[in-house]
Amino acid sequence: MNLWPDHETNIDLLGFSYIADAVANLASADHLLPATIGVFGDWGSGKSSLISMVRQKLEKNERTLVLDFNGWLFEGYDDAKSALMGTIIDEILSHQTPSKKVKTLAVNLLRRVNWFRVAGTVMRHSVKYGTALLTGGPAGVGLIAGLDAKQALEKASEKISDVKEEELNKLFESETAHNLRRGIREFRKDFESLLSESNIEKLVVIIDDLDRCLPDTIIETLEAIKLFLFVPRTAFIIGADERLVEYAVKQRFPEFQGNKSEVGKDYLEKLIQYPVRVPPLGRAEMETYISLLFTEASGLDSDLITKTRTKALECIGTDLELSFGIEEAQGVIGELSKELQESLAISARIAPLLARGLNGNPRQCKRFLNTFVLRLEMARLRGITLEQRVLVKLMLLERFRPESFKQLARWQAAQGGRPQQLKNAELFLEAEKEYCQPSVEARDEARDKHGVSETEKGATGKEPEKSPQQLDTDMQAWLSDPVLKEWIEFEPRLRDTDLRPYFFFSRDLLGAISGSAQRMSRQAQEILAKILNESEAVRRTALKNAAQLSEMDAASVLEGISSRVRQEEDYGADASAFQRLFDWGEARPELLGQIVTILNGLPEESLPMFTPIKLVNICNETPTAPAAWQLITRWADSSANTKLKKAAVSALKKKE
Repeated sequence: MNLWPDHETNIDLLGFSYIADAVANLASADHLLPATIGVFGDWGSGKSSLISMVRQKLEKNERTLVLDFNGWLFEGYDDAKSALMGTIIDEILSHQTPSKKVKTLAVNLLRRVNWFRVAGTVMRHSVKYGTALLTGGPAGVGLIAGLDAKQALEKASEKISDVKEEELNKLFESETAHNLRRGIREFRKDFESLLSESNIEKLVVIIDDLDRCLPDTIIETLEAIKLFLFVPRTAFIIGADERLVEYAVKQRFPEFQGNKSEVGKDYLEKLIQYPVRVPPLGRAEMETYISLLFTEASGLDSDLITKTRTKALECIGTDLELSFGIEEAQGVIGELSKELQESLAISARIAPLLARGLNGNPRQCKRFLNTFVLRLEMARLRGITLEQRVLVKLMLLERFRPESFKQLARWQAAQGGRPQQLKNAELFLEAEKEYCQPSVEARDEARDKHGVSETEKGATGKEPEKSPQQLDTDMQAWLSDPVLKEWIEFEPRLRDTDLRPYFFFSRDLLGAISGSAQRMSRQAQEILAKILNESEAVRRTALKNAAQLSEMDAASVLEGISSRVRQEEDYGADASAFQRLFDWGEARPELLGQIVTILNGLPEESLPMFTPIKLVNICNETPTAPAAWQLITRWADSSANTKLKKAAVSALKKKE
């Protein structure tokens, strides 16, 4: 089974070598050091692989020492600053046979680090010490003057049992504040001497996955860099999602007044001198990436794979719209196997949807493909053959419109695997396409006296079998959604395919518990939590940030809201998830068709009286309006809910 590993690599499959070269050049430029370089990007954007490529380039210089520090491993440690400083000193010693002077310097520095750790522990167990030791803004909060803190700690331990908090606070202020700057200077001076005596030309410290850490660990790590370790001939490369670092700043320093988002941004700008942002993959880059993954899994020998990779990266390096597909692969490999040719054809079809829907995220793309291969393998082990094109098409629906995917699952289960609703939609779109695009012969035969044919005016003489108004509410909602309409037209057509075996291997996402949270980014999870919050102010903030989410995240948030709706007893409550459906539809109008689908599947007797008017308000003058009005018309005939019926009738009268 050819799955792709879900971890970083120093092999460039994304065309990021130019970025890696730029970062390596920054870290190597003597006149720019000391330097802090931020490699910023979303989770799964390729930051770690990019940093791995940078590390490989820097390590070619024997006099450049490249060290890695993973703050995540020190979560729960008593002092992240001390952990970083101690780790760096230990690593410097382990990479050489140290001289007596180097050993002495290292011992002195480690002794200071130990005192930082002890001081930090005492500080955390007191209530108000922190405010007495501010060193000028958030970047200096909580730092103690190392060895010079010894006397303060001794006096504190003598008196801590019988003094008031205010007196203890003053004691720390008087004993340490005047020594703080001197302690930092002395540590930095000794650290610089250690590098010089160790014959290290440059020290590059790589701190990846910083955004995985808790706010305190993030802040303490950044403080240690700027205040203690930022000396000549050093560079720090920090990989993180900058939004999460800014969030950590806001969590760590809630007492600062003003715009909290600006506090986080200002903090990061002061600490990171050279921000480098990892770009999302575009359509052509996504197709090339998928093609390379399929090629590597095809069993070709390593030399041929290397040549293929080189050619593919040349394509995206010379033209942003040029991708590596079947023709380019044949030019390098020669005759392609049937399996590889089909895989590359799939790559060309799904790349535009994945690039847009996944916001160009390589890791999410890889996980999509791993799920695809895993389902094919599970089917093979059960003696079932799944057609790749059908499976990948259904998985696209599952990923980007989960509510419609569940609805299709119900339809096919009730109709022997061949849902009539999907067949009607396919036939309608085919007829509509034929109606709007007449043949050249038809145009030539139907020229009128003005030289314009009736077909060019949009009349072929063959009307579509069904008009949109004749399709049921669900299909109208589907066709009002550009993503769903594109999906239906996406090859292959499914009306003659038994879908039951395909949905059999998707059962993990068709249960009562939604799988949306597993697919959401951290930002989407936070927005979902805020939207379901009882505070209206918190909900408004979340809705303002809705536009920042990718298409897939927005659909997953809607799925999360929908799952909560199905667990509710009272849809009419002010803080109900049901009401949040309409809020989210207003914030992300491309999902209005999904909302009509959700409402159509809820029991009519449970719907509040305000449902029709709220639906009109968000759908009016949108492509989803016909589907919404058809649903309201059905409610107007309801016998299960008289209040809903009355409201629906009233809405229809206003429309007239």
